[in-house]
This record gives sequence, structure tokens and C-alpha cells, in this order.
Amino acid sequence: MVTKKTFLNTIDGTLEKRLFLSIISDYDLKTGLCELVDNALDLWAINNRKPRLTISVMLDPDRQFIRVRDNAGGVREDQARLLIAPGASRIGSGEELIGIFGVGGKRAGVALGEHVEIRTRYGNEKSIQIDITNEWLESSDWELDIYEIPHIDAGSTVVDITKVRQGFNDDDVDQIRQHLGETYSWFVNEGCVIELNGEVVAPITFDAWAYPPDYPPRKATFAIEPATGKTLNVTLSAGLIRGRIPKAENYGVYFYCNHRLERVAFNRPRIQRL
Repeated sequence: MVTKKTFLNTIDGTLEKRLFLSIISDYDLKTGLCELVDNALDLWAINNRKPRLTISVMLDPDRQFIRVRDNAGGVREDQARLLIAPGASRIGSGEELIGIFGVGGKRAGVALGEHVEIRTRYGNEKSIQIDITNEWLESSDWELDIYEIPHIDAGSTVVDITKVRQGFNDDDVDQIRQHLGETYSWFVNEGCVIELNGEVVAPITFDAWAYPPDYPPRKATFAIEPATGKTLNVTLSAGLIRGRIPKAENYGVYFYCNHRLERVAFNRPRIQRL
């Protein structure tokens, strides 16, 4: 049965820019920085993993200044909308990526600070810059100016963030160094270089197994189909690890997706009385 419809009016379905602020409320320094690193890794993957990737992170507690620089290939001028448009993406469905390229970077930048300057140069093409400010977020206009700037390094992107929303100190920098080492250990071991304040981040893994002879950790490998035509390969490894630190509670379940540490679920052991 077809219901008769009578046209009344047209509504504006354009997203409001306060969407940015609503989706970043639960961000912290670790989450925001990792999304910027994820974007660099994904862009590098799209560009056939050439050249050798270097991601440099600068955290200046005195100036409350953040900079993330990479040589992942840069973004073309005709694709610059990826840097600001919610939901815009150029990712193909076949890419095994770890971030939300085209979404994560701008969201992370806005989450970390009130003033974000993004400079990028695709290959040897012109260098461009986009500024995301609180004034732009508060306006109703979605248009954003693109500027041509003096050349930065070929194939590079630089994100500068000031007027940070959550202040940080030297202790936070130390925690970020550990977090980067844990999260991207596979990529570092594969030759990617991640630097924090000029020092190379060392990989941190959790596969220091402890077991009696002939009783190694158990491993299971299988595939599931979460959607038609989509396959997810899963590997489960279980066992006891050395280096257990009770105060740090470094035990539980470590989840990796496409080699990136996604989440650590800690579980306190239960003691049963007989």
C-alpha cells in the first residue's frame, strides 16, 4: 500500500561544525597524537611504503607546543578537503590501514589545540597550508582558505598545534614515549622511525614468554567473515609473560589490529578460597 505524500518544505542537512567539538570531548594527549601518527602510517601505506618513513613528534611543555612531522608523501592540493571535511576519505576498501585517514587527523588536531596549522607538499609539487582555528569552528561557513607557502621538504606534512586544550608536562612526555613504543612496536621493528623530541622511540613488546620446557604459549589462527566478502584473519596467543610488574598491572589481554596496539584490557586475578 502506497501512502500519499504532500510536499511541505526542505530542511538543511548540512553538518554543523560543533560536530567537531562533540566528537573530541573524550580525547586525551595520547589519543590525539596517535591519530596523527596513524594518518602518517596510512598515507605512507597508500604511497606504497616509500620512502623509509620517519615520524617526528615534538612536545614542548614550556611553550605548550605540539608538532608532528612526517615524510609519508604529502597530500595533493586537489585532495586538500581531506584535511578538514568530516567523513571525506580516499581510502580504498582493500587497504589494510590502522587509522581514520581523512577524518582522524583533523579531529585529532582540533582535539589537541585551538589553533592548528597543516602544511603539506605532495611529492615535488607546490607546498600548501590550511589553518583550523576556533574562529573558523565558531563560524557557520565551511569554506577554508588554502595558501601556497615556501617549499617544505618534498613529500612531507607538518602539523603545528598551539593553544593546547589540555596542558602537558615532562612526566606526560615520558608517558607518551612509552605509549608510542608500545603502540607502534611492530612498525618500528620493521624499520619505521618514530622520534619524540629528537630521540628515537624504542619498541616495547609484551611477548617475553615464561614457560617450562616443551610447554610454549598456545596459539590459534583462524578467519572470520564479519561482512559478506570481507575476511578478518585472527591470531590468538596465550601464555604467561616475564617482567610482571604488580604496581603497573601489566597483565591482561593485548589487542592488535593490523599490527597496531589498539587496546589493553586488564583483568585482576581472582583468588578462590577452598
